[in-house]
Amino acid sequence: MTRAAAEAAGEVVVEEDLPPSCDPQTQARWYQLEALERALAGNTLVFLETGAGKTLIAVLLLRRFAHRIRSSPPPSFAVFLVPTVVLVNQQAGVIKEHTDLRVAQFYGDMGVDFWNADTWRGRIDGAEVLVMTPQILLDNLRHSIFRLRDIPLLIFDECHRATGNSPYACILKEFYHPQLNSRPSDSIPTIFGMTASLIARNLALDKYSEEISEFENLMNAKVYTVASESALLQYIPIATTKIVEYDDYIVTSELYSHTIRCLNKLETKHLEILKGKLHGSPLENSEKRIKKLNAMFLYCISDLGVWLAAKAAEILQSNKESCVSFWGEELDEKLEGFVRNYVRDVYSDLSEIILKMTKRGVQRHIGEDFAEDLQDGLLTSKVYFLIKSLMGYRHMQDLRCIVFVERVITSIVLEALLSTINQMSGWSVRYMASGRNCGLQHQSRNKHVEIVDSFRSGKVHLIIATQILEEGLDVPSCNLIIRFDQAATGRCQCSF
Repeated sequence: MTRAAAEAAGEVVVEEDLPPSCDPQTQARWYQLEALERALAGNTLVFLETGAGKTLIAVLLLRRFAHRIRSSPPPSFAVFLVPTVVLVNQQAGVIKEHTDLRVAQFYGDMGVDFWNADTWRGRIDGAEVLVMTPQILLDNLRHSIFRLRDIPLLIFDECHRATGNSPYACILKEFYHPQLNSRPSDSIPTIFGMTASLIARNLALDKYSEEISEFENLMNAKVYTVASESALLQYIPIATTKIVEYDDYIVTSELYSHTIRCLNKLETKHLEILKGKLHGSPLENSEKRIKKLNAMFLYCISDLGVWLAAKAAEILQSNKESCVSFWGEELDEKLEGFVRNYVRDVYSDLSEIILKMTKRGVQRHIGEDFAEDLQDGLLTSKVYFLIKSLMGYRHMQDLRCIVFVERVITSIVLEALLSTINQMSGWSVRYMASGRNCGLQHQSRNKHVEIVDSFRSGKVHLIIATQILEEGLDVPSCNLIIRFDQAATGRCQCSF
């Protein structure tokens, strides 16, 4: 049995940057101007391939709306919604660079949850475009701090996210459609959406038309796209895709079974300790944490190898803040102690197993002999072929690579592994993970911006990233993308 990992190399899709001195109108391609005219005529969802320049269309549309924004009684401002905090900074910068509109940007780490109406009025005073994540707009509409009639233009970046009860969808369901249906004479925003993946989930072919129709109804907009992909090929460099196949075995069945038994015994032991020391909700909370940690360690063993499972335990037990941020909430000192004791025992037992696994009981440095590491079960074949694939690019000057993973723990332990491999010395490796509950050393917005800026400038060569970098991020210098875990939607939507 085999699994497959895809890597895109060579000419990677580029979302073109406009030189600071360029006029976007003169640089626009025919289909961008055509999409602009559609957007000026009515609500429009632009569905174009990554790298086709959707953001430029939004910039041109904002420029056309500038007079309306400025001539309307205050408050009057366009809202540019983006799904991630990193994109707030990126898109705000693009608008500032290519329009004369006054731009303000907002994200959760600014403490916006605690701002009252007066604070918001002061923050947006004089601003003509607000760039923010959608939950902020939704909260402000719910608290009547913002009103739709004050927003002439509402832009949805990565608009395919408007599904279910997402913030994008709630804005439309709770405010836009009720106002459209009950007060049609009231002013409502012009809607402009952008996406490279119109449907966010996999569907049977006969269901696509129905799904697109429902999506258009929700957005109250019509899809614009270019009918022939060949018409875009002269503008969009296409990545070369390579499929890497690898054996699906993990470690020897006897060793694997022994390791799993050890972890399960530790879990049982520490759960029994908890039952003798705690009661009620403290007991339930601590049990839940230990069970989740055990599941995480088991995942690491099966998907990554015993060495990386031990590395996960080492990171957790060595950083005092890790256990707190891993669960996204404060633990009191007593409960934290129980959890930390469990993690420490896991690290101790896995380290002992690793010592016994290696030849002659001598623990070697990981990466000294990859074949032996694979045979001993220190690394899975999946990780081994990731390393092997990366080694194939040692000759590349000025490497910029992003490895996409599904789990936060994977990004962290792979950073630790790749940073210690002698053959990769000279490559600076960083991980990026999103969300307040992303786990294991929460990364701030400033940290994300710092990593991306370092990547663009060449100070960082390799980023191990979760979905935070999958949509919309503009990194023109990226020349290699590796999909370590299968994409949830079967599609990577990066702008590179």
